[in-house]
Amino acid sequence: MPFDPALPATNSPVSSAELRNQFTGLKSLVDDCPTTNGMQAYVNDYVTNNAASNVSGVDGLPPGFTVSDPPTQAEVQTVVDKLNELIAALKAH
Repeated sequence: MPFDPALPATNSPVSSAELRNQFTGLKSLVDDCPTTNGMQAYVNDYVTNNAASNVSGVDGLPPGFTVSDPPTQAEVQTVVDKLNELIAALKAH
């Protein structure tokens, strides 16, 4: 029998069968809860599968790189290419 928070009714006589069913229902709810170890394993798997990859191999923009005002197409393309390289490195698993 599932747990019923309305039982026992206020001022009702105590029934061992009703209380036993309530405790059994509560135990089922507790048993269905994840354990600390189970949750830790889930978190570890989630982090491992969804964390960004190491980007230490992605170099920054060339030393002394500056953007003119207004920027040239080549300057903007250099930034776009570097950003795409970084995004690809972050997605790599």
